Amino acid sequence: MSKLPVPVEFRLPEGWEPVRPEEWGVDNAAFMAVRRDAPGDYVPILSISGDWRLDYITLETIADESVELARAQADEVELLDRKEIGSEEAPAILQLLGVTATIDGRGWELRQGQVLSGLVDVKDPSRRVVVIYTVTCAAEQFDVVGREFQAFMSTVKPVAPDGSHSSPESS
Repeated sequence: MSKLPVPVEFRLPEGWEPVRPEEWGVDNAAFMAVRRDAPGDYVPILSISGDWRLDYITLETIADESVELARAQADEVELLDRKEIGSEEAPAILQLLGVTATIDGRGWELRQGQVLSGLVDVKDPSRRVVVIYTVTCAAEQFDVVGREFQAFMSTVKPVAPDGSHSSPESS
């Protein structure tokens, strides 16, 4: 399991349970949760990953990289929606992907919601952390799971090294 370069605090929506990413074949997530009791056969997955970015590429370019990574792992990926959110100090992009994938020999129509969040180091603006929050579910589950992901995202807060809540400007 990887570790986030900045700690975050959050509250999982009801029905979601933390799991060890490596037990699900995921090696790049710092955190992962599943919703086993979701309607349908697909088990929705929520994950958090992130790292320092020392390059000067835009958050939109990083979002494009994320789409390309999804394309490398699926049969077909379509960018359905993308919005810039956040502030100058803590920019973020929300994007929704339509994914066709074959998992264990079965074809799936999936939706993947991603929030890519940038936190700039105020002491050295060339350094920033990009954290990616991702939820993946079957297309027919997205009405419910998408709302739960929004509720989850509303609870996410960076935590300062001393354990206090921090604003993006002090991260």
